[in-house]
This record gives sequence, structure tokens and C-alpha cells, in this order.
Amino acid sequence: MFHCMHGNVSETEIYRTRHSIKEDMIMISISKFSYDNPRYKNLLARGSSIPEEVERTVKEILKNVKERGDEALYEYMQTFDRVDIGKIGLMVTEEEFAIAREKVTDSFKAAVQKVCANLFQFHKRQLPKGYTETYANGAVMERKYTPLNSVAVTVPGNMAPLISTLCMNLVPALVAGVPNIYILTKPKTDGSIDERLLYVADYLGVKNFYKICGSQGLAAVAYGTETVKKVDAITGPGNNYTQMAKKLLFGEVKIDSIAGPSEIAIIADEKANPTFIAADMMSQAEHGTGFEASTTFCTSWEQAEAIKAEVNRLCAENGLVDATAKSFENYGDIFVVDSLEEAVVAVNKLAPEHAEILAEDAEALLPGLTNAGAVFVGAYSTEPVGDYFCGTNHILPTCGTARFSSGMSVQEFLRGYSVIHYPENALKENADSIIELAEAEGMYAHALAIKVRK
Repeated sequence: MFHCMHGNVSETEIYRTRHSIKEDMIMISISKFSYDNPRYKNLLARGSSIPEEVERTVKEILKNVKERGDEALYEYMQTFDRVDIGKIGLMVTEEEFAIAREKVTDSFKAAVQKVCANLFQFHKRQLPKGYTETYANGAVMERKYTPLNSVAVTVPGNMAPLISTLCMNLVPALVAGVPNIYILTKPKTDGSIDERLLYVADYLGVKNFYKICGSQGLAAVAYGTETVKKVDAITGPGNNYTQMAKKLLFGEVKIDSIAGPSEIAIIADEKANPTFIAADMMSQAEHGTGFEASTTFCTSWEQAEAIKAEVNRLCAENGLVDATAKSFENYGDIFVVDSLEEAVVAVNKLAPEHAEILAEDAEALLPGLTNAGAVFVGAYSTEPVGDYFCGTNHILPTCGTARFSSGMSVQEFLRGYSVIHYPENALKENADSIIELAEAEGMYAHALAIKVRK
């Protein structure tokens, strides 16, 4: 399908784009950028809406687990996941952790230990420091921080094990000092859990590992059941049912975010390597739901064509056509811009999960690029470095929410509060002002609490 282009685009350029789409296996749109470009507007309109029928189903599940506890939880695990909790047991045992330690390879252990070291190093710097402010009248105000008491981390179990995601959730919680951390994941029908997930949990010392998942699992940890502990917060990714459960449970517990499909926006100059750009676009498209967005802004038609050609070559040579084709067709775009500065403005408006700058003057462009979950600067700062290893967190805002929200951090697992020491002389000095404000709002009992102390 050809997507119309806007601006001063020659017939030759239009023909070239049409022609390449017909020949290529991967349908990526190349078009002249403008804010009215339908493909750009398509990206802006892309959201993380969840079907109404999912909401209805999840509401029923939450209600039943809240009212019937373990009975409903076990029934849903059997119905949805073909797992008999009564037979396999609710929790991972120490024996299972020991088996996992033996089964995983030394190279895997080394990789996990390296990424966790990087995560600890970066996240320890995020710990906020409390402070005390003393006023001239002797009043003393304090700001303090304390960790949440308990957190449940959900990790999908119906796909390849999301090892990195488990690390990204557990390390900030551990740095914050959360004393009670629980992990939820879907077990196999025989009750086993991928040994690599178990190794990560064991290595980080988190042994409270539930063999429950989905909306029913989140309901159990949010409300508490006869055998499942109630927690203060839920973090972690999942499908529409998991995300809807988190949304509906917000208020009963704290949640990290409602995660949408992955996305990347790349700003590239004419000297940027087309192969690097193509591979980075593919890294998001391969999630395979069809809703991932892979976008590049470049300054020449030749560069755009070269990037598209490399996407097709790399997908074909690496067996990734099926995994990426749907996402590229729906949200795969290469926009030709008049300048890199225009690209920065366009990316800020998209507020993507990941942004990359592949340009000689990348550092000069960086201060202007503020609306993104994470910004990767330079040809070798590829997005998977952040996904897996460098120490920053890969749990990031999606679908434009980077305009007003941040990625996972230590603060997610902390609670701040104030302490007020207000002496008699300070109260009497300011009593009239406090009374004036309280009575202006019609809060006469508030004013009275001051008057009786004058």
C-alpha cells in the first residue's frame, strides 16, 4: 500500500517509493515529513487502548478473586493456564532454585551478574536524600523517604523468558530497600518455571516466587487471599488482561504504568550507517504484535531508500520477515526532513519510548531532545544496549506518555513524607494569617484549632 506524501516531492520520488514497495517484502513507508502527513498523524494517534470486552472480563475476575480468594484464583489458573496449583504448589521451592543454579550455563550467569552490577551502579545514584529546613522563627521542616513495604513484580511466562525485565524491576526495588518482594509468573503445566528466571531471582536473593499470573494473580496480590500476601505495589509488563488489571487495581495498590507497544524514533544524518539504522528499527518491530512503531527521520531520499533496502535485506537474511512485517506495515516510517532540527521537534511531539541520534553533531542536538523515555546518542549507543546491559532501566513510558511520565527508577519503590516541628512562638506569630486563610475557605474548625492555641 502506498502512503501519500506531502510537500514538494517530485514525480520521480513518488514513483521510486511506489516501485520499491512493490518489490520489497517489508512494507515501510517513505514520505516527505510534514505535520499534516497522514503517516505522522497515524503515529500520533497510535495508543494503547484496550478492548471493552477485556475490561469486562477482568472486572469479573478481580471481583471473584476478591470475594472468593484462593478458590477463585486456583480455578482461573486451571481454566486459563491449565495449571493445577493444588498439585504443583503455589511457591517455587528451594530445591527448584538449586536445580536452576545447576542448569544454567556459566556464560549466562556471568551475563546476569554483569548487567545487575551495572544496574546497581546506576540506580544507587537515584536514591533521594532527605533534608531539614530550619526557619527564622524556630520551625523545623523535614523531608524523609522510606521504602514501600511490599511489591509484586509480574513477568510474562507464555513467551521467551523476560530475564532482563525481571532484573529491571528487582534491582531498583532492592536499591530502595523494599523488604518484601514477590515475583509472579506463569508456570508450565508441570509446574516448572524457566531456570533462567529462577536463577535471576535466586542471584538477587528474591525467593518469594509465586506460580500464578494474569489478572487473577494480580488480584490475589492486590487484595490478598488465604495463601497470597497483599502487597503495596505492582510492577511489570504483560498482555492486555494484565495491563487492564493493573489499571483497575490502581488505588488498591500502586502501579508503575500501563505499558503500551514498543517504539523507537531515530534521527539520522546523511553519514549515518543505514545498516545500523535498519537493525535498530527491526529491534522494535520484532516484538511482533503489529502495533510496534519504528520511525526514522533523515535528510535525504537516498538515505531513506538505503535504510529501507537494508531492512529488507536484514529481515530476509535473518529470518525476521514474519516477525516484523506487520509492525512495519502499520507503523514503519522513514520521513525525509528539511533539517535535523526539524526532526528533533517532530520526535519531541511523538515522545517515544526510545529515541536515537545517529549524527555527527549528535551532542549538539541532544539538549533539544527532551521528550523520550530514553535517548541513545551515537552510532554505537544502540537501543538493545539499554534494553539489556548498560545500567539504565528499560521499563519506559510508551505511546506519547514520555511527555509527562518517566521510566522505572528507585523512586517507584519509595514514599516521601514531611515532618513538621512547629513551636509555640511560631504558631502564635502566624496564627492570624492561618485563621484568615482557613476562614476564607469556610473551614472554621481548622481556624478553631489555631484559635484555641493562641
